[in-house]
Amino acid sequence: MKNILKTYLYYLIMLVIVGIVLLGLYFTYVWNQDQPQNHDQSQHQDQSQNQDQSQNQDKYQNFSQLKSDTEKNSDWQRNIKKTNNKDILITAIHGGGIEPGTSELAKIISKKGDFNLYSFEGLLKSNNKQLHITSTRFDDSKLKEMSNKSKESISIHGYQSDENAVYIGGRDKKMADSIKKELEKEGFNVEESPNRIDGSSNNNFINKNDSGSGVQLEISTSIRKSFFKKDNLDRKTRENTSKYRQSIYDFAEAVTKGIHSQT
Repeated sequence: MKNILKTYLYYLIMLVIVGIVLLGLYFTYVWNQDQPQNHDQSQHQDQSQNQDQSQNQDKYQNFSQLKSDTEKNSDWQRNIKKTNNKDILITAIHGGGIEPGTSELAKIISKKGDFNLYSFEGLLKSNNKQLHITSTRFDDSKLKEMSNKSKESISIHGYQSDENAVYIGGRDKKMADSIKKELEKEGFNVEESPNRIDGSSNNNFINKNDSGSGVQLEISTSIRKSFFKKDNLDRKTRENTSKYRQSIYDFAEAVTKGIHSQT
């Protein structure tokens, strides 16, 4: 009889212990569900949402839509230069009045390094932003043709900010590091790009060349203004090279040196 009571008591104690453990696990689970979302996950979601919002804000989702709704050489123009050096392609797909200063810089880099050039330039009197097509959707056949024949693509972009910063990204980390070092030698503040503008997407045209990688530069409004006298980004100033400051040439020279050191 005593042995039976001991056995019952043993199992009763074990059940109580198991119950306590299960209750502890349950309350731990409930507590975790009530906690704020992990910062990295939240940041990633915010960046993804920002990227989706940027794409959704574009009036045109691809080049065909833009081309059918606008007039070439009146609303926009291409600027294409082909050299004997087919390996390097310099691009500014948001040039002219879309992201002012980017196509002007791209042309100088192309000239200094004797690189191929593709720029798409907004010519509207106002609201050139409506001609913006994000890099993952910019599918002009002329650009595709040049990209397919290139080993390296360097894409020049602008972002709206008063901060003194250049963001650099892309899959070609060695080339990005090389350009970053040369820009820093000239006194430019260069930082790693946030995920949403880092140029790493498979759909980004800079990754559709022979090497499957490239470099994307995002230049703040403040720095682009500093390229021109009186910090003026209007079309009249940008089309007059006598209004250019030395800083735009220093920037272009640094990018060119960075490219040459890796090719």
